Amino acid sequence: MPQSRALGKEDFMADIRFRSTAHRDFFLENMMKCRVNDCYHRAFFYVMGIAEETRKNINTMFDFKTDCIVPEGMHSGWQTSGTVKVCHLAFNLWNGYAEDGRERYSTPEELFCCEFAPYFMEGIKVRYPEYCRDLPAPKQHTDHAR
Repeated sequence: MPQSRALGKEDFMADIRFRSTAHRDFFLENMMKCRVNDCYHRAFFYVMGIAEETRKNINTMFDFKTDCIVPEGMHSGWQTSGTVKVCHLAFNLWNGYAEDGRERYSTPEELFCCEFAPYFMEGIKVRYPEYCRDLPAPKQHTDHAR
């Protein structure tokens, strides 16, 4: 799978990996359609762009006029077990959303057990850039004989 890099103005976006060119293009196109360019929108559209099916059906999951997620889209006929995971994470990163009575489907155990997991981690980096900076290399610890 091709790994593209964002060409955004912000430094943290330069290191975000996209699953494909279509993923990157979807992200950039939808960010341009938005009224706001913040970490919530960036994370939402990054995650929603991971799967082809969620890209195709973005208008059933997000209302561009009201700038809101559409939870009812979670039960659309096009959804698969994988796309539901994509939508659950995207919604949760948007505003902490978890479906009433089905909160367990928004846990890491449920969400990350799929092929999209590496890109889910990238979505978390997009949402929380201030906490996901590169860590410095650990200092080498040498044991001295006592």
